[in-house]
Amino acid sequence: MTGPGAASRRPERTTVVVATRNRRDELLAYLGHHEAPVIVVDNASTDGSPEAIESAFPSVRVVRLPRNRGAEARTVGARLAETEFVAFADDDSWWSPGALRRGEELFADHPRLGLLAASIAVGPDEVPDPINAVLADSPLGSASTGSGPRLLGFVACAAMVRRSAFLQVGGFDPVVRFPGEEERVALDLSAAGWELAHAPELWVHHHPSSLREPNETRQRELLRSRLLTTVMRRPWAAVGHELRSTATAGSRGRRALASALPRIPAAVRRRQPVPVTVEADLARLRPQVMVSATPAPPPGAPGAFHPRLSVVMITYNRRAEALQSLERLTSLPERPRVVVVDNGSADGTAAAIRERYTGDPQVVLVASPDNLGAVGRNLAMEQVTTEFVAFCDDDTWWEPGALDLAVAALSDHPLLGVVTGRILVEPGGREDPINAELLHSPVSGPEWLPGPALGSFLAGASVMRTAAFRDVGGFSPRLWLGGEEELMAADLATAGWELCHLPEVLVHHQASTVRDPHLRRRHGLRNTLWFIWLRRPVGAAVRRTRDVLSTAPRDRTTAAGVTDALAGAGWVLRERRVLPPRVEQRFLALEDSQRHSKARQYVS
Repeated sequence: MTGPGAASRRPERTTVVVATRNRRDELLAYLGHHEAPVIVVDNASTDGSPEAIESAFPSVRVVRLPRNRGAEARTVGARLAETEFVAFADDDSWWSPGALRRGEELFADHPRLGLLAASIAVGPDEVPDPINAVLADSPLGSASTGSGPRLLGFVACAAMVRRSAFLQVGGFDPVVRFPGEEERVALDLSAAGWELAHAPELWVHHHPSSLREPNETRQRELLRSRLLTTVMRRPWAAVGHELRSTATAGSRGRRALASALPRIPAAVRRRQPVPVTVEADLARLRPQVMVSATPAPPPGAPGAFHPRLSVVMITYNRRAEALQSLERLTSLPERPRVVVVDNGSADGTAAAIRERYTGDPQVVLVASPDNLGAVGRNLAMEQVTTEFVAFCDDDTWWEPGALDLAVAALSDHPLLGVVTGRILVEPGGREDPINAELLHSPVSGPEWLPGPALGSFLAGASVMRTAAFRDVGGFSPRLWLGGEEELMAADLATAGWELCHLPEVLVHHQASTVRDPHLRRRHGLRNTLWFIWLRRPVGAAVRRTRDVLSTAPRDRTTAAGVTDALAGAGWVLRERRVLPPRVEQRFLALEDSQRHSKARQYVS
């Protein structure tokens, strides 16, 4: 086709392939920006897109598919292209002038380069897409191109490929339709010896269509695609982990699993696990998160924050509660810096926090693409530089002055690792039933403790010594969420740290109405059993398992929790490490209260 600047380049080396469905207006607005021959593959549009394109752009080749084949339409276009390289674009995106010429030069200079990932500018204001920072921060080292890092993933609408490499690995397949179709292609390119690289100097413009599917739908489909890709290319252990992760990701995960199940047989037929070298690269990729932070004023400067304490909050799909808690936390007289982790919310939580607190150095937003549960706190701790940290849920907040009391207690007692406060239930400020158990804890501790010794703690109502948290590696990724504190408490005690209750340290809790009590009970039961089997001696483990199961309701939720626990028996046995006698005595002392506690019953 002919576009701006087309006469000044060699269009025969690259073809732009655009896959589309029912976005006629976007195509008409943006197709003219491309500087190379264009093939549009139409996924059975019903809005007259093919006819409109042929009329407005006679040089564009239009391919009509009889049904919607999703991302596989790009593979159709790549097979029809007669050029050495293919640049993909969506119907709402286009490559910047000169970008394709520069891409051709990089491919020509590096014969094993299979794919280039460009930078993305979003909307009329040309705002850099957050994915640019993720690509630039790849931990896989520098690419041979010298222009950016090596990758193991990409965004299709901003990718330029060596056509022979792309077709060698089969292109986009019919199993993983859209979105999330890029992962399998990236794995196969790497497995075949092709290099994927980020070229930050190449730019793609993206004006997101108003016809895009809702974010919740997209997030669910991404879970489905990841599961299918894992079945096709990862070891069976990874498949099992992904199945469990998807199944426990709430209603979104359950719908993703139901959507994936009909395609599992096709995924198994295409199964070809990647080499260990690619698996090793995957292991180096940490969760790709976006951190939004404004530099804090230096200690002692006007407006400086608490020099010794930060607050960490995790949230998931509770935008209103998270914003309310943040407002209260940022208003505390102690002025702590607050690190909030959004666990892949689909309700706009991260965007709302970013909008309200952009330019406010007191709030650091860590936006995770996945729901990490309690492990989100581990992610937040990477941003914490203070000596102490107060944990908080999105439906809790600390009483003014409480954090200074906790810091004073921790400062006066160097072996004190955790202080758990007194919980007031809102509205009304009623005593939480757990307070009496904390105050009358049967656990014995050293005389120097400023309050009753504890065997465990409540993460959303505790202040911790940062060194103690890091000493035990934070919260276990295995347990995810729900009673995750018990295992960490046992490991803290084993490492020599003490835990205590300070009733004068007040925290408020207004339980969110946006929760799944059955799923929380299922996870809590599973995690309790896992802790028992991981750390308690055989006799105590048998006794506590019997106690837990005898007091749990005989229903589907209990059955699911027990099934989940049994499914993890393999890793539990491999990682089992019995508590030393001095720590085991603490949990022996807790058994009677655990057996009769109304605050700890597994009901929902």
